[in-house]
Amino acid sequence: MVQARHASWWASNVDFVVRLGIIGDTQGRYSVDGLMAKVRVHFGSVDEVWHVGDWQEAAVLDGLEAMGKPLFIVNGNAPDDRAYPMTVTHVREGLKVGMVHRPPRPNDAWVKGLDICIHGHAHVWRDEEVRRTRFINVASATGAWNTSNRTMGILTLARGRAELAKIKL
Repeated sequence: MVQARHASWWASNVDFVVRLGIIGDTQGRYSVDGLMAKVRVHFGSVDEVWHVGDWQEAAVLDGLEAMGKPLFIVNGNAPDDRAYPMTVTHVREGLKVGMVHRPPRPNDAWVKGLDICIHGHAHVWRDEEVRRTRFINVASATGAWNTSNRTMGILTLARGRAELAKIKL
């Protein structure tokens, strides 16, 4: 009931909402077709898809691109593909959102200007504020290496506010 009231307030008190589907560290033993079927269901209503690196199979990026939504990808270490940038930064709904694969240090120059820093690499869910920057890691959609959790997220941005939803696969 409380969630329904919150969702109703959120929907009625914003002029424009941007929803980012965040996925990353798609590596290890998994079915690309199975993963993409789940991604299509959960990311069907997002406006953009952001992959935080380490995709292992090019078919994952092909599947994300086939969704027909703007797709942003950063280079990771599996593979280390220089065709993709190390960082991505965009302003969405009044918030400066950046993405990088490896977790940055809070005092890194690149992070200082961000409201939200999305990263991967650790395969561990993270949603915390350090100084004035919110750090988000959606862990691994495939349960890569050191985690049995299979998660991704949807970050909803509106009027300078951000709400992160954890999606368990």
